[in-house]
Amino acid sequence: MKKLLTLLFTISLISLFSCDSYKENFDVDGTGSITIKFNFLHDRAPLEYNRQYINALGQSYTLSDFRMYLSNITLRDTSGTNFYKVEDSYHLLEIINESDTSIVITGLPNKAFSELQFSVGVDNAANYNTDQVGDLDPANGMAWNWDTGYKFMLVEGLQLVDSISTRGLVYHIGGDANYRVVKFSEQEINLVNTPTMYIELDVNVDYIFGDKSEFGLPEEQRKTNFIDLNDNTDQDTMFGPNTQKIADNYAQMFAWKDIIGQ
Repeated sequence: MKKLLTLLFTISLISLFSCDSYKENFDVDGTGSITIKFNFLHDRAPLEYNRQYINALGQSYTLSDFRMYLSNITLRDTSGTNFYKVEDSYHLLEIINESDTSIVITGLPNKAFSELQFSVGVDNAANYNTDQVGDLDPANGMAWNWDTGYKFMLVEGLQLVDSISTRGLVYHIGGDANYRVVKFSEQEINLVNTPTMYIELDVNVDYIFGDKSEFGLPEEQRKTNFIDLNDNTDQDTMFGPNTQKIADNYAQMFAWKDIIGQ
């Protein structure tokens, strides 16, 4: 009886740990590759630095710098149970040139995937270790210090207070509570017959302050939060009262545009 119980326990453990399996189940020498291109938009048009924009509350502003971390890119196959998590996938996206707004992933299994997932921010395991290189190098200007971690998103510019005066617009958002996961599951990514795929995602930067198309809707029906630029208590901070509202907004600013086989 004891041997039978031991056997049943072992089988249970195997079943438990095989429900959602990761890279070990895939051919790590796969030839699949995906390029993800991010189109930074404002009001459905390409974002322009130092151009005057208006948010949902009628407040005018310009932007001069926008940066964000994307991390932990993960693909789920069409069975719904197997995942491929891209190792060490920490990417700093900046609006400087074409290469800074694209992520290239190689060595992917030649399989069909039903879901693409990534996160905005840096996960807890890496967030408090600022002695790193590459995109996580503190020299990139996106780290506070070892005990407060990285800025997940940096938004800087000017708020136009009236026709002649301005004041600084600075939002540096970080902290574990502001780490957000983004998922796309509407489009199959099939690397079986077409091992190289090109994906375009739109990034609606204006959603950081709220989606203007939701103006007039009851709050419970809106997907984004309207941010009052006159309330500067949340600027350059991780823990201000509205930072999690901004984090909820940047989780909504991504939209699937296209997928092309090459």
